[in-house]
This record gives sequence, structure tokens and C-alpha cells, in this order.
Amino acid sequence: MILGLDYSITASLLVMLLIPLYIYRKKFIQKFNKKPDINSFVKDITIYLKTNYPKFIFDFTIINKYSNEANFKTQQMLIIEDLIKQFIREEFVFSTQKIVEKKHLWLTYEENSRLKKDNKLPADWIQRKTEALKRDKNKCNRCEHNVIKNNSYALLVKQMKDGGGFNFENIVILCNDCNRIIKSNYNEKIYHDLHIMDSLLNKIHK
Repeated sequence: MILGLDYSITASLLVMLLIPLYIYRKKFIQKFNKKPDINSFVKDITIYLKTNYPKFIFDFTIINKYSNEANFKTQQMLIIEDLIKQFIREEFVFSTQKIVEKKHLWLTYEENSRLKKDNKLPADWIQRKTEALKRDKNKCNRCEHNVIKNNSYALLVKQMKDGGGFNFENIVILCNDCNRIIKSNYNEKIYHDLHIMDSLLNKIHK
């Protein structure tokens, strides 16, 4: 008798769970069989790029060029490659940077800011890079991507051969990708080597 009661209760609960599933079966089927949507893909990468590379204005009208591509994954790849090439083509003009308040300077700052005859970086170069990062709020000067000391580069606005020194106004912070782009002379062939490429590939809709 107890077994029968337990069975009845279990059966009733199962029926109660199955009734909504039966009523909304079409919606469930549509959800799980939903076809890939290029608009949702573009929305995802748009949000990502605007959040992580706010200084860039990407041209998303390029999706129209690939609207006739039958293979959805190929279409996504073409869009990503186009956006990465836009990122590479954007030229960067080195310009004088902000100063750092005197209270953040140290005793040997002025002396070590001057160019040495041997063209070597000063002994306090790491300290200068650290302060330059703080000055720029840990953002790349070219794309405003967030960086830390280990994945950023400190470059000179005016090169040593042209008389540039190691003062903060002459130090610019770049992210790994922007540094690589500038040193490659904006060569589009490097797009597979960029971190931004890996990030966008992870957003491809299966």
C-alpha cells in the first residue's frame, strides 16, 4: 500500500513536469534548433571591441561584403580578419606624453633622464615604466586596451639617435599587439599572431 502511494506521488509529479514540456514543446525545439545568427555574432564582437579597444572606431558595415557567403563559419572568419586588418592599418602618431608630478620623482630621476653615450637604458628604467603605466591608468596609448607591466611596452617618442631622453614626457606605453604592429611597420601578415585575433576567434558561433 505504501509502495503504491509512493508510486502514485512520483507518477503525479512526473506528469506535472511533462505537461509544461508538452505545451511548450515547439518553443523548446526552436530554441535548441536555432540557426546561427550573424547579427548576434556581430553584436558580441562589437561589444567586446568597444569595451576592450575604446580608442578605435571599427567599420562594421564590412559585414555586408560577406553576406553572400554560404558557410556561416567562413563568414564569421572573414569578418574577423577584416576587423583585425582595420586594427593593424590604423597608424599611430608618437606625441609628447603627460608629465608625472614631482612628488612621484626620485633623486636620480633628472640625472638618469639624460641620454648616455653608450645608448643604454638607465638603471631605473623599470621604475620609469611603472610610473608611466600609473600615469596612463594602465592603458595602451594607441588603442586604450588595459595592460599590466608584464604585457606592455615602454617606447620613446623621440628616439635616442634623435636626441630623445628618458624623461616621462618621452615615454609612451603600448600593449603587446600595438607594439608588434608598429614594429612590423603595419604589415597585415602578422594578424594571426595578435592576441586580439585569438580573443575574437573565441567568439565564433558554432
